[in-house]
Parts: sequence; C-alpha cells; structure tokens
Amino acid sequence: MYKISKQKLCVKMVQAGIGSAKELSKVSGISVNTLSRNNNGGSAKLATVQALAAALHCDPAELLAEEG
Repeated sequence: MYKISKQKLCVKMVQAGIGSAKELSKVSGISVNTLSRNNNGGSAKLATVQALAAALHCDPAELLAEEG
C-alpha cells in the first residue's frame, strides 16, 4: 500500500487543469470515495496510484508522500 501526498496531488491537478475531485474521478476511473479516503490519510493500492498518475500525466512516484 502507498500513501499519496495530498499537496503533490493538488499541484498535479492544477497542472493538468483538473479542478475537482469529481473531475479527477471521471478522468482517472477512481471513485470519489477512494479519492476522499486517500486525501484523509488512507493508503492506496498500486493500481490506484498508477491510474491517478496516468490521468495527471505524471510518474506515479511524483504523487507519493515522503516517508518518515
């Protein structure tokens, strides 16, 4: 399981021109509930990280929170 950085996700959303979780949900195929859970500190599966990265046109590693 992976931790997605809320700050990094927000930056990538702005760069991709995506203004809301609902819009990100549509383009990534990830449910709004899953996005909300991740934003609230929950863990994400690799497939979720990859889908978000594909929708945001970035490397999956760019979305991950720093360890520690």
